[in-house]
Amino acid sequence: MKHFVIKKGGNNSLMVMRRLGYAPYTNRQGVQSFVRRVHGSEFPRYHLYINNENDHEIICSVHIDQRAPSYQGTSAHGGDYDTPEVLKEIERLQAFYQHSS
Repeated sequence: MKHFVIKKGGNNSLMVMRRLGYAPYTNRQGVQSFVRRVHGSEFPRYHLYINNENDHEIICSVHIDQRAPSYQGTSAHGGDYDTPEVLKEIERLQAFYQHSS
């Protein structure tokens, strides 16, 4: 999974994620992340993890969950990590506060 930086534009991480169209998500193990649906259904969806942050930027990673985990207790979800769609989403995320601040 590729890491990249999003500028915070003077906002907290939750506000940034919401403005980017992402909703908070907590998995069964209690790990916090963010998701953005591609269409009206639950899947596929963009799934973003914040790996680190400071006052000015968020270091994160994103992939696409194509479907829910196949079996209870597994994390196999048919994820796409380096597809053109994921790379385009990274560009969108990085550009947001470049143009709006």
